[in-house]
Order: sequence, then C-alpha cells, then structure tokens
Amino acid sequence: MKISMKILLKILVLFTFMTTFSYAGLVNAISVIINNEPITLYEIYKYSNKYQISTQKALDILIRQKLEDAEILKQNITVNNFEVENYIKKLATRNGISEFQFLQMLKDKGIKLSDYKKDVKKKIEQKKLYGKIFASKKIRITPKEIKKYYEANKNQFVRAKGFEAVAYESPSKKSLEKIKQNPMLSIPDVKAKQVKFQSGSMDKGLESLLNQTKSGDFTPAFKIGSGYTMFYLKAKDGIETMPFDKVKEGIYSFLSSQKEKAAIDDYFEKIKSGASIQVLRKPRS
Repeated sequence: MKISMKILLKILVLFTFMTTFSYAGLVNAISVIINNEPITLYEIYKYSNKYQISTQKALDILIRQKLEDAEILKQNITVNNFEVENYIKKLATRNGISEFQFLQMLKDKGIKLSDYKKDVKKKIEQKKLYGKIFASKKIRITPKEIKKYYEANKNQFVRAKGFEAVAYESPSKKSLEKIKQNPMLSIPDVKAKQVKFQSGSMDKGLESLLNQTKSGDFTPAFKIGSGYTMFYLKAKDGIETMPFDKVKEGIYSFLSSQKEKAAIDDYFEKIKSGASIQVLRKPRS
C-alpha cells in the first residue's frame, strides 16, 4: 500500500506537534509543592541554565526562595518605592556613575527597568528579613574572637603590591571549569590574555580575591556582565602582612557575616524540616 507524499507530510507534522506539545507539558509540569506553593520543572531548568548549576541545586534554591517569600509575608516586611529608588541611586554612586548613566546601562543590556526594580525590591525585602532573624539571635563578636582569628589566619592578611595573571573569559562557566581541570585544553569559547595589576589602582574586590589566591592557583569563575571570568595567578610582587589594627574591622565584618549566614541557614533549615513538601517529579540531573 502506497502513502502519498501529502499524507506522509501531514503525519510528520502531526507527530512533531504531538511530541512538542507533550514535551512542553512535561517541562511545565509541577515538580515540587511546598506549603501549597508549586515549583515547575520549567522553573528549575530555567534557573539551572541561567546560573549553570545542577538541577538539584536549582531546586534547593527555589525551595529556599519560597520559604523566604512566605516568611516575608508572615513578618509583614514591606518595601516602598522610595527605598527602591534610593538603592538604585546608591548603587550608581558606588560604581562612579550618575543614576541616568546607570539606567541607560540597564537599557543597553536589554534589562527592563520594571523587572530590575522588582529584583531590587526583593533584595531589600530579603535584607530586612535577614536582619530581623539575625537580631533575634542576639549573637555578639568579642575583641578576643577577632584577635584569635587574626593570629590563626595570618596568611589571609598577606597583601601584594602587584599581580601577574592570565585572565580567562567565556560565556560558559562550564568551559572555564574544564580549563581549570586541564589548562592545556583549547576550547573555542574561551579567550585567554596576560594581565598585570597594581594594588591601589585596581578593583578592590578583585584585589582581595587575588590576595587570597595562591600563586599557581586559579580563582573561582565569577560572572561579569553576560559572561564569566577566571584568573590563573602566576606571581605576586611586594608581599607584606598587614598589621592587626588595620584589619580588625574587616575581621569583625567577616565574622559577623559568617555568623549571620549560619544563623539564617539554621533558621530556614528548621522551617524546611517542618514544611509540607511533596515531590511529584524529580528534574533530570
């Protein structure tokens, strides 16, 4: 029995439509329900791809976000438009540009201002929530703790006057991880260049990162704009250990943030253990 080309094409189109529809239905299917709040497979895969992390890690983060959203409502935490606008102004100032230039930069990157303001609002809500949780724990850091940390971790306070490194850039974090495993690899989407930095005339965050990295080691890959950057530190110049009085405030801030993170993580782990969590479909790893 012969099938005409016209009928065959119809069958192929129908099969393609059914397969696509079935896949779309699966992706949009609910994966987990936590306290009656659904998390879809689509949300998990989207988050996993955006931040290039495993689907399990993405699911853990999305569950935490649901718990935080519920806690923000429960504690009646609110953020008004003035707070959002003030946050944006301060962020622009820290970056050494005007508010107009900052908003223009967002526009050039294709970021909608309304979406950005929603993200800012969420960050401020989260900061207020974390502040409330940490304050309720009444955790204190003593001068003795600060001094003890300094004496036990003097290697962290070694500073260099200059750095010689190789900068690796790629749109893919996974590509940079492959380079870290085997620096001799040649990967098309990875660009490498020799760079030199001088202390005092470079980004403070990068200077801190390079100071904490041993010569002959790679830094973690971190996001800049739409891509990722990683450094291989070849050498440091003019190394010195900073005195206690110059670093004690930084140690206090570090210990405070560490204790705050531990307290908040413990807080949400307890909430999670008492939450109603139904796993309907596990995402592919």
